[in-house]
Amino acid sequence: MGETTLHIQMRDMLKRPVFRKAEVLASERALERYVRWVHIMEVTEVGNLLNGGELVLTTGIGWQDDEKQGLSFMRQLIARGAAGLCIELGAHTKSQLGPMKELAAEEDFPLIWFHEQVRYIDITQDLHFALIRSHQRMLADLDSLTTSFNQLLLNGDGVQPLLRLLSRTTGYPVALYPLDGEASAVPYCPPAQLEIRRQEWLSRRGHSDEGEHLGDHSVQRNHSVHSPDALTLPVQALDYAFADLVLMLDKLSDHDQDLHNRPSEEFIIQALERCTAAIAQDWMRTKYMEEKRRYKEDMWVIDWLNGHHSAKEILEYVSATNAQLASGKGTVILFDSNPSYTDSLKLQKLLIQRNIVARSVFSREGFALYSTVLNHQIILIIVDPLPGSQRKSSLWRCIEQLQQHEQEQTHRLFSGLFGIGHSCADLSRLKDSLEAAKDTLRIQKDIGVMQQPFYSNLHCYRIIASMKQSGSLDDFIEEYLGPVIRYDAEKGGQLLRTLKQYFILCCSKQETATALFIVRQTLYHRLHKIETLLGDDYTLPEKRVAIELAIYAYEYVHGPLA
Repeated sequence: MGETTLHIQMRDMLKRPVFRKAEVLASERALERYVRWVHIMEVTEVGNLLNGGELVLTTGIGWQDDEKQGLSFMRQLIARGAAGLCIELGAHTKSQLGPMKELAAEEDFPLIWFHEQVRYIDITQDLHFALIRSHQRMLADLDSLTTSFNQLLLNGDGVQPLLRLLSRTTGYPVALYPLDGEASAVPYCPPAQLEIRRQEWLSRRGHSDEGEHLGDHSVQRNHSVHSPDALTLPVQALDYAFADLVLMLDKLSDHDQDLHNRPSEEFIIQALERCTAAIAQDWMRTKYMEEKRRYKEDMWVIDWLNGHHSAKEILEYVSATNAQLASGKGTVILFDSNPSYTDSLKLQKLLIQRNIVARSVFSREGFALYSTVLNHQIILIIVDPLPGSQRKSSLWRCIEQLQQHEQEQTHRLFSGLFGIGHSCADLSRLKDSLEAAKDTLRIQKDIGVMQQPFYSNLHCYRIIASMKQSGSLDDFIEEYLGPVIRYDAEKGGQLLRTLKQYFILCCSKQETATALFIVRQTLYHRLHKIETLLGDDYTLPEKRVAIELAIYAYEYVHGPLA
């Protein structure tokens, strides 16, 4: 919630008794200015003494003998955003009043002068009291507005009544643009026109994000955006921005054309903030109820993963939300159990909350999300309706967004070790993708965390892991590398490391020697020894493939070769 400041409109300030004998030069635009403080100044150089919005009181004693200096002083006030200038006229300042009037009229700057001596301390005291009273009235109005928003929330009629109240209170048209779902506007706007506005808004929003080096529209934003024709504030819940509330400043609503009674910009911003909070509450309530309903269907998803549903049952289930999913592909993402979440009920509750964001993230890439918890492990089922192979880059982008969202969260569900199974065109065989995700998770515990843990990125490790499970891995390593391993252990040699590098560089002696930082004569000696130990056919394609696999198997068991 932004901080409120004291302010009073110039036209209201001039109605105060202390200005009864004052003469005023102020256009309609000048009267719309807001006074935020009163400040007495008798200097000629303003510098950084003002913050903007001050009514400056002066006798002109610092510049009464110099007409140019008086105009310079006034120009400095205008440049620093002062609300107006009040002068007690003396014999010398009267002569400068003409040029200062011309400048005030030209800049729509309020100019107030007294022909008689006045007590500035009385003006200061009176206006400060008025500012405090105005501030208190604004806070009371905002509290009343918040109460009205809360009462509308209790009615359960959605966001439309909230938008109507905001538009009626501020006097401006309002539009709500969610990242997912239909836009809403008050006053009513035809869907076609509203969609055009939505696309224009998305375009401007994208340019704004690029300017801030936040190119991805899912990045969290928590600041308002001002433009000449609109005031925009993101609507957030769970530290996730899911919509933008836009107040269109280009025209007033038909029901309120009274410029004199228009609320201040500060009140409008505060009202906008309170409305976004109310919309976020409504969104959270709706999403939470949806997730609780899905939680009741959890056993169906578990049976799906266990292969207990027929293909027909699965197609009917996924088609209920989107007919295109019937021909889609399924992928399982398995997150390893976290010691912090041994309570399955607590984990389910956290997942219900986190799924609100996850479902939105995946849907923007065209995916449908189903989730459950099994053996304290979170399982996400991603169904992709688009034809073709697994969209690895889009899937990975979604996971990165979930992890980024969790950076400031106390509980992290998607930031630990996880594995991504292969894509299944037959949704009734999703259990196969789950087993592949389990293999990916298990293999990472042996070889370390993968940069992108897709099952399809495991390559030879899939064969090695299978051999380990069958108990034949050690025999395979011994058969193809045993003599070399024993020689290195007994002699402190580097034959195994040399052999790996030699195969990586396609048996190029010169490149291998360079990579190992040894002379070629030393390399020839090592290769001769390897040939003696493994046989002179060790570079033949069919045997070389087996030896290379054995090298990766050795590293799988013992860690990377130094």
